Amino acid sequence: MQFEVTKTENCFADSQSYEYRLTIEGHSFIALLEGWEIKEHHKYRRPLFTADRNGVNVKGLLKAATIKVSYPSDRWESEKASFESWLSNQ
Repeated sequence: MQFEVTKTENCFADSQSYEYRLTIEGHSFIALLEGWEIKEHHKYRRPLFTADRNGVNVKGLLKAATIKVSYPSDRWESEKASFESWLSNQ
């Protein structure tokens, strides 16, 4: 899968959060997340999802092609490389 990635800013010190622009929407993306703890939240005006695995947190809208991924600060580089490698092969 093709994607674009940018570092996001937030108020947390040492935060390692990145925004990914995908070629598919969130509802199709979560179908690819085998082995992740996925929660869908349909009560909001724009339904969203969260997915967690091994300290990596993914958030996104179900009908948007953008996700935000937060990596654990102690091993963010290896987790980011692993996630992007997996994403490239989807």
